[in-house]
Amino acid sequence: MQSFAMVFDSKDVLRRSANRLIKRHGVTGEIEIRPLGGGKWLLQVSSEKDLRASTLEKLSGKRVDADSLGSGGEAGT
Repeated sequence: MQSFAMVFDSKDVLRRSANRLIKRHGVTGEIEIRPLGGGKWLLQVSSEKDLRASTLEKLSGKRVDADSLGSGGEAGT
């Protein structure tokens, strides 16, 4: 099992990345999408499948520690 979080600049880019994880990479588990302040979006994934670091690097988001964002926190500041 692998868990990670990423911040995206737009909801569209986030949705494309989430769909890529599900359809291309076969990710199953829990996927949460929620808005953050400043128009940014958070993708949190608890995947039953382990993904390579290179796969995550190809997504358009910035990898973050979701715990440090807190509830409704601003990412990347």
